[in-house]
Amino acid sequence: MNKIAALALNTTREAIRNRVLYSILFFAVLMVGVSAIFGSASIGDPMRYVKDFSLMSISLFGVIIAVVLGVNLLHQELSKKTILNTLSKPLARWQFVLGKFLGLLLTLSVIVTAMSTGLALFLAPIEGYFDWGILIASIGALLEIMIVIAFAMFFSSVVVTPTLAGLFTIGCFIAGRSLQYLSYFQRETTNQAVRIVADLLDRLLPSLDLFLLADRVVHGDTVGIGFMTYLASYAFAYSALLLLLATGFFSRREFK
Repeated sequence: MNKIAALALNTTREAIRNRVLYSILFFAVLMVGVSAIFGSASIGDPMRYVKDFSLMSISLFGVIIAVVLGVNLLHQELSKKTILNTLSKPLARWQFVLGKFLGLLLTLSVIVTAMSTGLALFLAPIEGYFDWGILIASIGALLEIMIVIAFAMFFSSVVVTPTLAGLFTIGCFIAGRSLQYLSYFQRETTNQAVRIVADLLDRLLPSLDLFLLADRVVHGDTVGIGFMTYLASYAFAYSALLLLLATGFFSRREFK
């Protein structure tokens, strides 16, 4: 565990030093700020607009950071040839994969938590109370991001270029967010081949739309502990499966 923890902390430090991270964070903060400004001019409940748009921005930019940094973790190690030094130590490849995953997850956890807490503190004096629902929505976003990181590491272990790994990861994210629309092809289409493909995708892809808790929070709906436990179990299980597959492919690669 000490090896994994050390690798995770080192990955976090590398991610924090990444200039791309700060560029994406700048736009994320900008989007949240813009939503706060224009929310006051919106028709209806301005705070509802601010929360909805801000939580969407935090979730979306969190996913972008996860994809950009996740697909480059292994590529940077290969390009700098630091992976040879790392793997020459008594470190199993599954420990390498898990350490990188946990390090990036820690980085995203700090970013999402800081942004969502900042949003809640910004709205607290305006609304007259601290909205814990914003933090609950951020937990849902983090669980979704966990799966996206696992996808990024899986595709990074399969393909060589980060561009391909990024495209595949984004494709799975978009498909996972749109999984509910597959029901149309499963019910309405008469083409058997299309129905088989739709059924297969429905079984293989994660239901990422489950993690979109912003709408519930914005409208004041209660998110129960049982549902949050289900989401956490779902995210951990799916991520573990992807990391297991990533370790299998990564273990078979030879580095020179």
